[in-house]
Amino acid sequence: MYDKFHFKEINFSLESGEVEFGYAVDEVYEFTEKFKFPDAPFVLSENQKKALAQVLRYWHLAAGISYYKAFLPDRMVTDIYQLTKDEAEFFRKFYINGLGEFAVRNHLHFFDKISFPYSEDTNRQSFDVRFKDEVLVPIGGGKDSCLALELLKNMNINATMIACGYPKPIAEVMDRSGKQKIIVKRQIAPELLQLNESGQVYNGHVPITGILAFMLWAAAIIYEKKYVVMSCERSASSGNMIYDGVKINHQYSKSFDFEKDFYELTQKITPEFRYFSLLRPISEIHIAKLFTQKCAEYFDVFTSCNKAFKLDENKRLNHWCGNCDKCRFVFLILAPFMEKQKLIKIVGKNPLDDATQLDGYRELLGISGHKPFECVGEFKESNWAFAQLTHNSEWCNDYVIKNLQPKIYKQTSGLFKPKRQHLIPERFKNVMAEFRK
Repeated sequence: MYDKFHFKEINFSLESGEVEFGYAVDEVYEFTEKFKFPDAPFVLSENQKKALAQVLRYWHLAAGISYYKAFLPDRMVTDIYQLTKDEAEFFRKFYINGLGEFAVRNHLHFFDKISFPYSEDTNRQSFDVRFKDEVLVPIGGGKDSCLALELLKNMNINATMIACGYPKPIAEVMDRSGKQKIIVKRQIAPELLQLNESGQVYNGHVPITGILAFMLWAAAIIYEKKYVVMSCERSASSGNMIYDGVKINHQYSKSFDFEKDFYELTQKITPEFRYFSLLRPISEIHIAKLFTQKCAEYFDVFTSCNKAFKLDENKRLNHWCGNCDKCRFVFLILAPFMEKQKLIKIVGKNPLDDATQLDGYRELLGISGHKPFECVGEFKESNWAFAQLTHNSEWCNDYVIKNLQPKIYKQTSGLFKPKRQHLIPERFKNVMAEFRK
């Protein structure tokens, strides 16, 4: 139906800190997405400017996925720059994997037509950008980034918090931490939001963590921070299903696969910069255990329910909904490590004693369906937590616990054993000792 998707102009102002990305679909639609970095004006060296210009091109391509998926045109056109073959392959993979869930939910088949133009004559150079030996930690308002903050504190590593947007859970976690913060503003093209509301275009999940990875890379250059410390765990690499020959993973841009690819891309432009996840060696269930041990000060402010982070502020909750896959999962994995009434107070209800949530827990346990399209852990993690509760007098009579039986996994001891698959730099290796406490 639509022929070309155009990546058009990029505008960035050192004076205002504003970034604008332009897109177009044929000659029919035009869109501009905007971001704004605080504390402008910025003074950058020539190498910083050149490196930032290249990162903005990458970010332009990544952010374009929100607009491309609405129309699924046949061809990509980069109007103002050319890509290398490796770059084209990176973004082909990013779009296919990042739109996997979107394809499944909309019953679409378009993976084979996704490709990016490139030039064999295009070469890419790296830039000698000097960074301060400082840390940026993205804050999402949930348990993972709270734990990352506390682990860094225990290692005597100071960090500046950064977030894109400022919903209530993020604001309260940042305030509770008391550390310095950077709030980046994002404005999606209002025309796209209107089209989404009208139902005239395709809509669905995009790899937001991957889009923000490029924003964080740009922020690292602007604010001269050498490290971006993510809070993605190893369970994020576990997929949901196979569709059109592709492993579909709701958390693709939180996976180790994406982290490695993105890291390799960054090293070709800014070799001193480091993007990595501090929690990559450990499982979700291990994170839950450490969170209850180290992060009590965040218990009354953290929120893992995604309904608290909806783009439309009128639809955004300022508390847990208690009735979605994310709420069910986080409640389940915290329950073995936390006093029951304290956990119920945090979430606002007890989903494990709610008959209407039986089917949701069946999916989390792998009894029916597939792993939910949410940021939830593996089946064996849910089953391990569930099994602990069946033998706990405080929990064993709750409706869901009484009516479901966990699967038996023979190798659950590894749930609390850190793995070696990670990109953690030497400076942060002491975190392994924290994982073993």
